[in-house]
Amino acid sequence: MSVAARKSETIEPPILDLDPYSMEVLSNPLPFYREVLATGPVVRIAKYGIYGVGRYDELREVVTDYTRFTAESGVGITDARQPGFDGRPPSALVEVDPPQHTDTRRVANKIMSPLIIRKWRSLFEQKAKEAVDRILDMREFDGIHDLVEAVVFGGFPVAMGIRFDADAIRAIGYMSFNQTGPKNELYYKGLAAGEPYMDWFMAACQADSVSPDSIADQFFKAEEAGELPAGIASNITRSLVRGGMDTTISGISTTVSQLAQNPDQWTILKENPARVRFAFDEGLRFEAPNHLVYRSTACDTELGGCFLKANTKIATFPSAANRDPRKWENPDTFDVMRNTANIHMSFGAETHNCIGQNVARLEAECILNELVARVATIELAGEPEYLIHNQLRTLGRLPLRVTPA
Repeated sequence: MSVAARKSETIEPPILDLDPYSMEVLSNPLPFYREVLATGPVVRIAKYGIYGVGRYDELREVVTDYTRFTAESGVGITDARQPGFDGRPPSALVEVDPPQHTDTRRVANKIMSPLIIRKWRSLFEQKAKEAVDRILDMREFDGIHDLVEAVVFGGFPVAMGIRFDADAIRAIGYMSFNQTGPKNELYYKGLAAGEPYMDWFMAACQADSVSPDSIADQFFKAEEAGELPAGIASNITRSLVRGGMDTTISGISTTVSQLAQNPDQWTILKENPARVRFAFDEGLRFEAPNHLVYRSTACDTELGGCFLKANTKIATFPSAANRDPRKWENPDTFDVMRNTANIHMSFGAETHNCIGQNVARLEAECILNELVARVATIELAGEPEYLIHNQLRTLGRLPLRVTPA
């Protein structure tokens, strides 16, 4: 069928006159997601001249069909292929399509296979034990700094093999997740925070800086052996460091927060400790670490009965898809007995599923196992506070109170 014929059978996406980057939305995005879901299978976000998709089936189609929706334009609102693009260098893991993506992922999947990642279990178990020792002594604590960051910051840089500086990592993450948005106040605050650390970050992700036998070292060895193109290992290392800590901290923090706010679910998990992996996936479904991630239309195409023009950015809202009532029963309920692994959209799907998810799952499992085994009760000790980004949805402060088992 010709493009003209397809267009005659489709409609223009309805206009959504809301700004996904307004402070109101970024502070509390759930009402926005509901509007996206209610308005149509695809919407036109008028302020930026882009498309948006939140319904599960259509979002999955966008994420998995690279022939119609390319990742090579970048995960941010600005097209990385356009002359004058002044963002960070595109990720060789995330912002690329097959066949190049296929070749790179083949090597990456081998280096970051579940079997290989398992050798880091004892490291993360030790960090989780130390963190829970501390919070049981404290009784009241910040779940972000004292628990989740303590494990992720304590273990992930060692596994990756990079030098670690907490202030630098936080600043680089804050910059990266704000650079993907429009040039608003958050964008420029991110640049100001991250630029002083860029030289450190670039140097830390080079072959002569990483630890032997670490994950990063394996990528450099693969490059040296000709399994990866020259120069790509440092790009992959930067991508994994940028994405591997902030998003993992977000997902684990949401899970712990929901367990603290839902004592019935904490009780169920205590009675069914084998469900900790499922609890983490439910946390990721309940609130995705990424507020939005972009593709671009690679051609004139149709989606959900709507005609879409070529070379136009399309924002995907994974948390909206994860709350789509067409897909989920009681989507606004946190339920540790729900089976969501490989179904929720927080890790992407198919060729573009998250390469670091095995590490994230291991970190989450170690933390939750330790909590379930040693903590009797967990509850909020204050109001959770979010750290506002253009892209990342993450708690910045999580006051908690525990009692020992």
